[in-house]
Amino acid sequence: MGSTKDRTVAFAFDIDGVLMKGKKPVPGARETMQLLQKLKIPFIFLTNGGGHTEEAHVAQLGQRLSLTFDEKQFVQSHTPFRDLVPVYKEKTVLVLGGHGQQIRNLAHAYGFEKVVTSSDVFVEFEHIHPFSELTKAHHEEHGRVGGSVISKDDGTMVKGTGEKKLSLKTTPISAILVWTSPRDWCLDLQIVNDLLLSSGGLFGTRSAKNGDETLPNCGFLQDGQPPVFFCNPDFEWSTSYDHPRFAQGAFREALRGIWRRTTRDRAELQYSMVGKPTEDTYRYAERVLVEYCGEGVEDGKKIDTVYMIGDNPESDIVGANSFQSPRGIEWKSVLVHTGVYVPGTVPVHEPHYSVADVKEAVESTLKNEGVSTDSFCL
Repeated sequence: MGSTKDRTVAFAFDIDGVLMKGKKPVPGARETMQLLQKLKIPFIFLTNGGGHTEEAHVAQLGQRLSLTFDEKQFVQSHTPFRDLVPVYKEKTVLVLGGHGQQIRNLAHAYGFEKVVTSSDVFVEFEHIHPFSELTKAHHEEHGRVGGSVISKDDGTMVKGTGEKKLSLKTTPISAILVWTSPRDWCLDLQIVNDLLLSSGGLFGTRSAKNGDETLPNCGFLQDGQPPVFFCNPDFEWSTSYDHPRFAQGAFREALRGIWRRTTRDRAELQYSMVGKPTEDTYRYAERVLVEYCGEGVEDGKKIDTVYMIGDNPESDIVGANSFQSPRGIEWKSVLVHTGVYVPGTVPVHEPHYSVADVKEAVESTLKNEGVSTDSFCL
């Protein structure tokens, strides 16, 4: 149908392997984005990447492509975590991923007030990590003795409130949020397993219900343990290296394997998941796209079809193929050959069509939709 008086097509772009290879743009990526901007065709970025605020990440992408984008066009793997803030705003949450203060600061930026990192746990419990030779200096530099504080700035007491630092010996963890791929897997896997076996999310405890066959799940995860939230199902992702590298999904699989051994296959690991290809993330992304389109893009035209341009059949393609829009918008998938997918192989999930790169993906889509690009010379 293309772009008519009242309706328009739209695009959702993965980033790694579609627009970028590491820190370098894929050939034709900049020109493609520029073309859509000139044509005033709405698009968003829908990525399983993360680790920064949407504002910072979109600015970084804009700098690398020498273009300007709107923060409202950006949906990261953990953007849906914003919906958890009303529930956990004033509760203590453990955040995993990134390095230094990166994820603590990100969680605070989202609105979580009491944030604990694995480095905090390391410095408070001397013997919790028996193999710390390679990472001890990092955790001692970035961990806060006594855990996090309610302050969102420099980690001191909040002025005028009398609030003190948290003590992880007496403060239960209410939720575990994995924001990006964890760095120190040995420590993080140990900490999460400890909390899942604890009583009420309190470090150093063990639930008396664990292994009780008279209870659901053999008593495991039946004693107020913190729920676990993941935001990136990807097992691998495309980097500058010749072959894909482990992503957050690999960490989840490691945790599941440890949990099976810990519980002797008697209990299921329970967790929640957002990020592509989950329905929650595609629903969230569509909401963002519709809201962005209604704020002046294409004069508020209604979106008829969304083309998901991705390189990973197990996230981008299957997500778009299976998503049933509550608004009646049709989603179609386009697979490019510049990332995870290996050209010449049969993809696990078949796209609507497959092309060499993002430039061909957009140009062929616009042509099929009857959108003329002849007058736009980039």
